Amino acid sequence: MSVPESTPLARATTASLPALPDTLRTAASIAALPIQFVAFWVATLLPFTYLPLLATGMVTTHRVGFAALVGVNAVAFVVGHSHNSPE
Repeated sequence: MSVPESTPLARATTASLPALPDTLRTAASIAALPIQFVAFWVATLLPFTYLPLLATGMVTTHRVGFAALVGVNAVAFVVGHSHNSPE
């Protein structure tokens, strides 16, 4: 005996499948909010550390560290770019 396709179980299984990607997308966007918030403020405030480094000459002695600082700032700009922007 076969089960007809119009049983409540068959309808519930097929009806809940399209909602799963929307649920995951919503969960991912909610989880991304604090990351974007922190990245935005890191990208905003990190350049204030450049001036003391340039004034004391630390840039010339710690070139790799300064390059890493600029790289972190660039990544923070990209990640935090859409923080608090209208959709």
